[in-house]
Amino acid sequence: MEESKKYKSMVKQTMDKKKKKNDKRAQWSRSRSGSGLLQMKVRKLQILIPGGQRCNHPDLLLSKTVDYIAQLKLKLRFLKALSDMYSL
Repeated sequence: MEESKKYKSMVKQTMDKKKKKNDKRAQWSRSRSGSGLLQMKVRKLQILIPGGQRCNHPDLLLSKTVDYIAQLKLKLRFLKALSDMYSL
């Protein structure tokens, strides 16, 4: 009988610890995520930018975005120059 009380007490303590841990995680994610709209836009940007899904830090994602835009502009200039060169 006494062992079952000890077991129940241990289970209750373990569950309380898990609950506190989950509460801390939820609080951390809420404070970190900011607004849901911003988080959704970041997710969309991660999909659009090559290698963006591996970027966990916003600064790195923005840096990759700037590099990708510069790369696209360079490709556009190159293709426009080719088009002008071969057009009659």
